[in-house]
Amino acid sequence: MKANFEVITADNGESWTFFQRNAQTALPFNWHYHPEYELSLVLNASGSRYIGDHIGACDGGDLVLTGPNLPHTWAVQAVAADRLIAVRVIWFTHEWIERLCATCPEFQPLLRWLADAGRGLKFSDAALERIRPLIAHMDDATPMTRLILMLQVLDVLKSDQPVQLSSAAFSGAPDRHGESRITRVTHYLTTHYREPIDLRQLATLANLTVNSLCRAFRQHTRASISEYVARLRIGRACAELIDSTKPIATIAHDTGYRNLSHFNRQFRASKGMSPGEFRTSFHRPDAG
Repeated sequence: MKANFEVITADNGESWTFFQRNAQTALPFNWHYHPEYELSLVLNASGSRYIGDHIGACDGGDLVLTGPNLPHTWAVQAVAADRLIAVRVIWFTHEWIERLCATCPEFQPLLRWLADAGRGLKFSDAALERIRPLIAHMDDATPMTRLILMLQVLDVLKSDQPVQLSSAAFSGAPDRHGESRITRVTHYLTTHYREPIDLRQLATLANLTVNSLCRAFRQHTRASISEYVARLRIGRACAELIDSTKPIATIAHDTGYRNLSHFNRQFRASKGMSPGEFRTSFHRPDAG
């Protein structure tokens, strides 16, 4: 299933966008993406969130930041008839953040923090409770006051320790933590992950011994080379399962697996479900 492109526009006189929706009994499945960052606060909801290749439960409140062009949606119902769903959404562009940083160096940490948003970030319940009153005041605030509230929201979020949701491979997020020699290796793997991996070839590319490469790679990516390649393969397989009708065996082969059983085991270990179950969850009757 292809994600829909969504156009976001800001009101005249404002450099970012705030939107709210109240008294919803349900949110339909609307798989979409856009070039803006999106901070979504969903309250009184029970169901599932879909962020890239992540599928997770949403029960009560959810505060999630998605990066540019990362497909996402929620499919939820009100937790109770007397507690209807409330949605608050903030959209802003990378260029907006860059302009802030160029004018005020105090905002520079935001750029480093937003680097991980390409995979989707779920914030803690504590952060959600601190954010709620700030966002609640945005609706009837003047544009200047709303901007001040927005900056306070960002300040709260950057001090939290959110959970990354989607795989790096799905969103195309590059490795931003590695030094140049490890970055050369990750870039190579991004292109050649379908092929058998030769550690000696990778070590030569990084100008390291095999043992030094393995240590440095884990230090900078927090994964072994085999784990990293598996993430790339599974991430690409997820995209194919969502966007195409190819047989699962074909997808397994095209993403570097020569053994379908091995693919099924790795997929279940990564996603907690079989490839078929994953595909079915994205082709719900109400998903179109």
